Amino acid sequence: MTWEKFKDANMLLWMDKRRLVPANWCDQEIESMADRCFRRLWGNHEAVYKMDGFEEAFNNKFKKYIKD
Repeated sequence: MTWEKFKDANMLLWMDKRRLVPANWCDQEIESMADRCFRRLWGNHEAVYKMDGFEEAFNNKFKKYIKD
């Protein structure tokens, strides 16, 4: 899984459940979760308002993997 897909999957989970992907999930679990979240969020015009705090939470949790 690429870094971009991983971040997008985290963003979908954040918008749906307000949490990030657990560290012990494999790529297959992450992709399956992203598909389910995408289906739930499809057509939800208010989903963009659920982005608040995502970048900060993602950067804090995965800062050791982020290249400057």
